Amino acid sequence: MSSCYRYRYYNTAGVAMRDSFAEYVEKFKSTHSIRSKQNAGVIPLGNRDKHSMASISMPDADTIHLNFYGQPLVIWKSDDSFEVFPPKYYSPYAVANIQQFLPARMEFDWNRGRAVVKHNDNFYLLEKDKTVKFKKVGPETYELVAACSEYAIRKKRGSEKKFVRECEKFLDWMELVQSIDNQNPNPEKEMEDGMDALLVELGLLTNSEFDKWCETPDGQRDFDRFEQSKLRNHIPHATGAVWRARDSFHTEGCKLIMNWITSPMSDKWVSALYVMMFNAGKRGYDRPNPRMKWAITLTRDTAEKYIAELVKHVYFEHCFNTVPLGAGEIPTDQNVEYQTTYRLTR
Repeated sequence: MSSCYRYRYYNTAGVAMRDSFAEYVEKFKSTHSIRSKQNAGVIPLGNRDKHSMASISMPDADTIHLNFYGQPLVIWKSDDSFEVFPPKYYSPYAVANIQQFLPARMEFDWNRGRAVVKHNDNFYLLEKDKTVKFKKVGPETYELVAACSEYAIRKKRGSEKKFVRECEKFLDWMELVQSIDNQNPNPEKEMEDGMDALLVELGLLTNSEFDKWCETPDGQRDFDRFEQSKLRNHIPHATGAVWRARDSFHTEGCKLIMNWITSPMSDKWVSALYVMMFNAGKRGYDRPNPRMKWAITLTRDTAEKYIAELVKHVYFEHCFNTVPLGAGEIPTDQNVEYQTTYRLTR
């Protein structure tokens, strides 16, 4: 594990390391289950008072589950093969606390925000829907049976420029509009209207309509409303100019903005300008002004960079190459954000 985290030796649940199916069967059969109505039948893998964190189960005679917070982390089979799954709680702290779920000479690691399994100087990613399977072939000796293929995402140099040039008429118009002296330095209402125009065009509720829906009985029962509310502040893609912005894209929203700014001039250009200003505009005090008024500005250079971000998502296959990596190699996290999407439901 990366030394900066310094959690390698955590073992809160007191789990003992084992390295065969037979050893876990013996553990399962020799341990009394927890005596409580809420946890009836749960057999602790380590300390009894930590049974909710680490438990062991045997769904059939050929299978052992090592559970981390009730979810299988490692599944052993009677032929001494075992499959490793992503941990339920995905963080460096969790990774540091589950080392004893693996046999000797193997370990979990944390690499650039991703959980991995390390074996013989090879690394295997544990992400959503990705597992790694090994088989014991000798004392403390294991061989890889199956792992997902990994790819590096490498950008084609200058590939986005062609699409950005198609937006030059919009960018020229944007500069002209913003050069007018009587422009509102803090166009909060205009930005809100622009975001609402984008949401309506996508067949979604405006922000005020969504807030009203959240107060209804249906809205109160929908726990996803909190996440949806956060995502609305990022549509179609927000840069660091927006507080707590995420490196993700609303694909249909990105396509719509690109369609607006490459079409002939219309009122959609106004909406697109304020959507881009909200997501990429620089916020701060207008220092040359003696009254130090709060202002939001969107320069041509910033707008071009924002459009380039949308292009690299919408035209991902044109802008990037996916290069297969060898077994045991994991890609860097570079450029993966251009494949990260989300959807809005209302």
